Amino acid sequence: MVIDAIIYGRQAERQGRRLADLLGAETVSIQHKIFPDGEHYLRITDGEGIRGRGVLIVNTMYPRQNDSLLETLMLIDAVKRLNPHRILLLVTYLAYARQDKVFLTGEPVTGRIVLDSIYRLGIDYLLVVDIHSGKLLEPYNDRAENVLVSDILAGEALKNAKDPLILAPDKGALHRAKYAAERHGLEYDYLVKHRDRVTGEIYIEPKEVDVNGRDVIIVDDIISTGGTIASATRNMLRLGARRVFVAATHSLLVGNALEKIKSSGAEMIITADTLGIKHDDPFVKYVDILPKLASVIRNRG
Repeated sequence: MVIDAIIYGRQAERQGRRLADLLGAETVSIQHKIFPDGEHYLRITDGEGIRGRGVLIVNTMYPRQNDSLLETLMLIDAVKRLNPHRILLLVTYLAYARQDKVFLTGEPVTGRIVLDSIYRLGIDYLLVVDIHSGKLLEPYNDRAENVLVSDILAGEALKNAKDPLILAPDKGALHRAKYAAERHGLEYDYLVKHRDRVTGEIYIEPKEVDVNGRDVIIVDDIISTGGTIASATRNMLRLGARRVFVAATHSLLVGNALEKIKSSGAEMIITADTLGIKHDDPFVKYVDILPKLASVIRNRG
């Protein structure tokens, strides 16, 4: 898709400006304000930059998920009313995507609410970076794409890894490990939990591979509180792994998550710049995924 103009949300300025450079597109100015009662207002101040053109809207939905979701919907509606040629929406982090089904009676499927709201406003194509559950995109068939970047993150770890293998923290994340491993010609597996029938102790180990003496790259989509990654790291080191690298697309790192992962023995966290925040710590290494996103945008939609 040819992109002539880019509009970005307040938390996605870094990503939006860089994509404008990569795609050779103009950025369109937006006026934002919050009323005294807390309601939001925005206006695209250059309507002629939109009419009849291919428009890319860029936003991320973390932090301040609710505000960013509303802002995204407002941007789509405002752009649509200016009669663009096509609208492509890039969401580098999609909020509420972990609730992809009803787990307990009485729950909403929040991921479906978010996506249905986006599509009803009239976008032509949606790109999401490493959505938690790809099942949410299935109803939209050829109008949506989930862009995996685990290959780029793992590639950064491979600059320092010896005799590496890639592991997913559970079976649900296996597709990320497989994607990265196949692109780098590596072995991959996922972790399973076992309970000792005598002591009741829970321990974690790969389903099939042996990590002893090898460097392990644990690949996942989201690090929130850090408990899963910290536990996986400790168990891999207990099993004899030489070093453990953490490669996660979206590093929310809520509360003391960063310290938790550091104390587990991990070498570093390798992550993508998909959020409205960046963690200023040398333990967290950011990898540039925007050239890949620019390439996908050129060839999709």
